Amino acid sequence: MQEKSAKPPKSGPLMKRRQRQRQILELLEAERELGVEQVCDLLQTSPATVRREFSSLAQSGRVEKTWGGIRLPGGSLVTSPAFSARLDAELAEKRAIARAAVELVKEGDVVMVDGGTTTLQLAEFLAPMRIRLITNSLMVALAVDQKKGRQRGAEVHLTGGTLQPESGVVAGPQAEAFLKRYHASWAFLGAAGVDEFSVTNYNEAVLESERLMIEQSRGIVLLADHTKMGRQAMCAVCPLTEVDQLVTGAHPGSAGFLQKLRGHGVNVREVRISDGGA
Repeated sequence: MQEKSAKPPKSGPLMKRRQRQRQILELLEAERELGVEQVCDLLQTSPATVRREFSSLAQSGRVEKTWGGIRLPGGSLVTSPAFSARLDAELAEKRAIARAAVELVKEGDVVMVDGGTTTLQLAEFLAPMRIRLITNSLMVALAVDQKKGRQRGAEVHLTGGTLQPESGVVAGPQAEAFLKRYHASWAFLGAAGVDEFSVTNYNEAVLESERLMIEQSRGIVLLADHTKMGRQAMCAVCPLTEVDQLVTGAHPGSAGFLQKLRGHGVNVREVRISDGGA
């Protein structure tokens, strides 16, 4: 009696997902970390699909999520759960904001970058540029270094100071003394809240450093996603009149508020959040 030949396994959605994840893990073995756009190009798939695979791999513990990508576990600067949660919130919008803000920077510029989950997204875009970057954020400094790899790019200057463990920012008299030594073309700041007249934050320890970045820079750019619009946090950073450009995401919920800011003379740039923005 002739034996029946074994049927080949079906090539369904689950099989395709496993194959994609295996390919991503193989790529990760050869790289320090992977970004969404990089994997899209290599696997010829959509950003939405890649982000889903990244999330699935992270949930299984096989990779660690980073700002806009993944890496193998064990090689990262540990952040607090609170910071990680903020990092994931509105990620596509934050990335789109950062991409737009970087258009202001030219080769040879000196830029100051404040700590925060939105300003952290600047790292990928600033890393390959021939600029000097001054930051009070360990996370920003590490991200630029990792994105740059062995290529020439941004020269990073990290302030001294006392580490704020919840945010990875260093602050205090040493940071302030460091910032006073330099002048910059641009300062890129984040915020916890933007009301009609002011920029506000929660971390009182970094206020003086943020104010010095404003004082020492020719141009001030505020990066804040739509959830910060119309909100007021505990500590006042500066009046909105000191901000040269506010970059935020286009969102129906904040459209009226942004129109009001424009009425006060604030230069607002709204960016659209495309599928490829994160």
